[in-house]
Amino acid sequence: VRFPPPAPPASSLNREPPRAKAGTSDDAQRDGSDRAAAQIEADAANTLLAQESATIVSGALQDVPVTIVRTAAADDEDVEAVRWLLNAAGAADSGTITLTERFTDQASADELSSIVANTLPAGAQLSVQERSPGTHAGESLAAVLFSGGAAEGPKAQDEERALVLETLRSAQFIEYSGAIAPAGALVIVDGPSRGGDFGAHVLGDFARALASGGSTVLASQNVDPEPLGGVSVVGGVDRETGRIQSVLAAARAESAG
Repeated sequence: VRFPPPAPPASSLNREPPRAKAGTSDDAQRDGSDRAAAQIEADAANTLLAQESATIVSGALQDVPVTIVRTAAADDEDVEAVRWLLNAAGAADSGTITLTERFTDQASADELSSIVANTLPAGAQLSVQERSPGTHAGESLAAVLFSGGAAEGPKAQDEERALVLETLRSAQFIEYSGAIAPAGALVIVDGPSRGGDFGAHVLGDFARALASGGSTVLASQNVDPEPLGGVSVVGGVDRETGRIQSVLAAARAESAG
């Protein structure tokens, strides 16, 4: 005699099928795939933009001498790309200066201020309200790096420019090679976001003080940079969009005078 199989427990008759738990590995894989796909699209757009970048900036800075001031944190590729685009825009290369780590180091601040005060070009003035080393260094370098325009000529004599730059280089605050000529615009190239550290304040003060003397752009890898009074601030300089914007910002600032 065969008996029928036992009936399932009553509690299992109305049981719902198990549901996937939130945050499972499947979700993580989907998120990772979405991010990867978005990155691929962004890279493709960046590559396409790079192919057209020279056309976009062509003639924007025709015959305008532009000096690049790069920080110790700036990426070589970013600096080279910005210079290439400046050349494509018709700009003249008036030199490249590197700010060393000592320039933004709190331990070196008093020495930097002392050098700036002792090498100040004739006619230049240091702020008495803003005494930060970045502000005073920017005021000094604005006097020797910027041209006063076609009608006025350089703001400082060649000997004064050489004294300021060579003294800062001897003290290992800056590095440069070759001649540094008077510029119609300056582009500062920085690296990733600095947060709110001492170096960030020095660089911000420095950029603002430079801008008081001429057209100044601060381009960094920070995707959301904070505005600085008088300075054309550009983020994402490690992407083609940011590099193009840096050149166009320099052109707008130089045109505005």
